[in-house]
Amino acid sequence: MGRGVVRMTNFQEIITGYRTNFQKQRLMAMKATQFVKDYIYWAFFQYRLLTCCFDLEPWERVLVHSGVVIIFTMSVFTAYVFIPIHLRLVFWYFLQLLVK
Repeated sequence: MGRGVVRMTNFQEIITGYRTNFQKQRLMAMKATQFVKDYIYWAFFQYRLLTCCFDLEPWERVLVHSGVVIIFTMSVFTAYVFIPIHLRLVFWYFLQLLVK
């Protein structure tokens, strides 16, 4: 069987020729989990290609990953702190236009 193909057989399925609702739900959950795993693997592979981590030595790789994590963390923190303030000011500005 190929990657991403989930095959579930048991004695009941062989005898009756069909799957119960629980087995169908379990199969769907397994496929969804496999899809998420494949997507995370693909995203990490794209990240490694983008940062050219294949060509770096281990200590250089640690520096690059640390820099990316620091920049990402600072961006998320800045968005968390300042976006609500700006949204409140924009809302207040348009509310003042409506009141006049």
